[in-house]
Amino acid sequence: MKPFFLKLSEKRCPIKVETLESVPEGTALIVGNFDGIHIGHKYLIRKLKKKAKEKNLKTMVVTFCPHPLKVLAPKLFPCELSTAEEKIELLEQEDIDYLCFIRFDRDFSRMGAKEFLEEVLYRRLKCKYLLVGYDWRFGYKREGEIELAREVGEKLGFEVELATPFRKNGHIVSSTLVRRLLSEGRLEEAEEFIGRRYWIKRKVVRGDGRGSKLGFPTANLKDTENLCLKEGVYAVRVNDKLPAVANYGYRPTFEGRKKVLEVHIPDFSQNLRGETIKVEFVKFLREERKFSSVEELKKQIERDIQSALAVASSLG
Repeated sequence: MKPFFLKLSEKRCPIKVETLESVPEGTALIVGNFDGIHIGHKYLIRKLKKKAKEKNLKTMVVTFCPHPLKVLAPKLFPCELSTAEEKIELLEQEDIDYLCFIRFDRDFSRMGAKEFLEEVLYRRLKCKYLLVGYDWRFGYKREGEIELAREVGEKLGFEVELATPFRKNGHIVSSTLVRRLLSEGRLEEAEEFIGRRYWIKRKVVRGDGRGSKLGFPTANLKDTENLCLKEGVYAVRVNDKLPAVANYGYRPTFEGRKKVLEVHIPDFSQNLRGETIKVEFVKFLREERKFSSVEELKKQIERDIQSALAVASSLG
């Protein structure tokens, strides 16, 4: 897979990928946010790959950095399931040819729907086949819809196909559904729709050292203020193998004002600061709460660790 930025402006998102003016060959592509890469996304990608093979085209996923709602209406977007780097890793497993990032900013948001189809998808990205989701809207003020795409495609010579929604257990699978389940602590249900356990990869940064003072040193993860997770304690797995316990929230016993994710790995002494680690969320153990004393908190942490280790042992 070749991830790249399409050069529409001089600005970039902070990820290390190549910047291209265009691609050299005909593509079958799909456009969307692809937040979390769940089984609904994978269904669309399978359909895209099948059509690309029939038409002898390269497959391409086109997405945005940052998520459009972060720019246009940040108060309406409560959380994001995956960073750009996490999207790259997840999509590498899907065996597509190109992953195109478009920087979403105020200037790009003003691009008309027809210009987006003609200039970006057709001329720059060499679209010969466009697969769109059932609720796809695009262009300035979301003015574009399937009929406009078909009209432009017929004129320029690319096919447009509307995909039916992917359903499981009576639900249309969507990132919105996954966010809701995770934010309610319903990890096992979310796993059914994601197709895997939910995980993140973030950098370990310096914390306030309170965990070490309590006797339970923690890895504090960067950029976790707005995770799609219920505040509380989780059994987790670090780097696919280390059983651990994590707390996500404000740490009310110490009057915390900012949500953080802290991970304690039992019987582990290595300094992880500066490293990027993978944290896989296995089971929600309990809600976050304020304790009347530090000693009471320490006793609860001991119980949380034992619960997390019991979960890990049940996984084999």
